[in-house]
Amino acid sequence: MSDSEKQLFENLAFEHMDSLYSKAIRLARSQEGAEDLVQQTYASAFGVFEQFDIRSDFNKWLNEILMCTYSTLSKKYPGNFNTTIM
Repeated sequence: MSDSEKQLFENLAFEHMDSLYSKAIRLARSQEGAEDLVQQTYASAFGVFEQFDIRSDFNKWLNEILMCTYSTLSKKYPGNFNTTIM
């Protein structure tokens, strides 16, 4: 990934951090769970950012990754996350 792509990801990620964290808090129902969820979501998104189409909606793309990450983590650690997906 080029430096300009890394910078673009950082800018977009920072722009959506508050809304992503708000959704994560509702899903995880704890600050610690939400922080883990957001961290894992950003790590996953960064890993596949080269596949992101810049003409697409970054917020929607990031929220899809959040929901997939939540689903995976809630199955892996069933007692740590709320099991109702909003």
